[in-house]
Amino acid sequence: MLFEGPELNIDIFFLGTSAGVPTVERNVSSILIRRKGELIFFDIGEGTQKQIFKLGIGFGKSIKVFFTHIHGDHIFGLFPLLQTLTLFKRTKRLDVFAPPKLIYLIKYLIDYLDILPPFEIEMHEVYDGAIFQFKEYYVEAIKNSHTSWSFSYKLEEYGKPGKFNVDRAEKLRIPKIYWKDLSRGRDVILENGKYIRSKDFLIPPPIKGRCIVISGDTSPFERIVKFAENCDVLIHEATFTEDLKSRSIETLHTTAKQAAEIALRSNAKILVLTHFSARYEDLTPLLYEARKIFPATFLASDLSHLTIPYVKPPSYRKQDQTN
Repeated sequence: MLFEGPELNIDIFFLGTSAGVPTVERNVSSILIRRKGELIFFDIGEGTQKQIFKLGIGFGKSIKVFFTHIHGDHIFGLFPLLQTLTLFKRTKRLDVFAPPKLIYLIKYLIDYLDILPPFEIEMHEVYDGAIFQFKEYYVEAIKNSHTSWSFSYKLEEYGKPGKFNVDRAEKLRIPKIYWKDLSRGRDVILENGKYIRSKDFLIPPPIKGRCIVISGDTSPFERIVKFAENCDVLIHEATFTEDLKSRSIETLHTTAKQAAEIALRSNAKILVLTHFSARYEDLTPLLYEARKIFPATFLASDLSHLTIPYVKPPSYRKQDQTN
């Protein structure tokens, strides 16, 4: 079997894809990543919890919420969600990651609205270059080009180093004190000054973890190219088509063409466009514009989802060893 069960897949749900205001077909911004039952939100616009109910996604396990910035179309769904979780008598902790100004607002409104959750809400301050490390993945934030406190995010799993080749290490007389580091993918320098590469002792070769980058609201900025390098999925805002580029500059947003250029330069596997201006009933022009630059472009739509499958590493076999 290539895949080891759906619980090991990563599912990305697009709960809201409209910019600024909802439309008949599109709710405002929210992206949900489900990994091993954990729910990881990136923005929670107004009406997000209704979208969750439509998909039949429960709230039983760990919930993390990352906010890109403080604008209302990205944050005002949090407070109804907290009220609902309170009514559901949730007891598990909820983690919120947000810029300092937004943390202050969240705390104030929870108190002002008399939301008395029976669960702990732990606040984490987001800043440029922040890295939040978890058991099997990390989330990194970089400041983008929208407001003074606006961020893009990267969720990346830790890679798997592979199985350590004991026979090769013994044959080359690598002292055992270095085996632990080499088995964990760390290069070492022996006492005689010789540089030893861990990848030469791992079978199969190291496996890169899955990687998702979310631009948030932003105008194009150079740092995101390196930030999104070789990612599996780049989710980038595309508020306007190129004929409204002057409007995108004025509002610090991105055109579909510009998003495609970023995907191309970053060598992303696929590009998913979202955050569309309400002026577009038909999104085809944005798709055509982007695909001229980056063919592996797709449009997010409300309640659609994308799966990044878990690929089972090749099994270790004695004949795989090289001497």
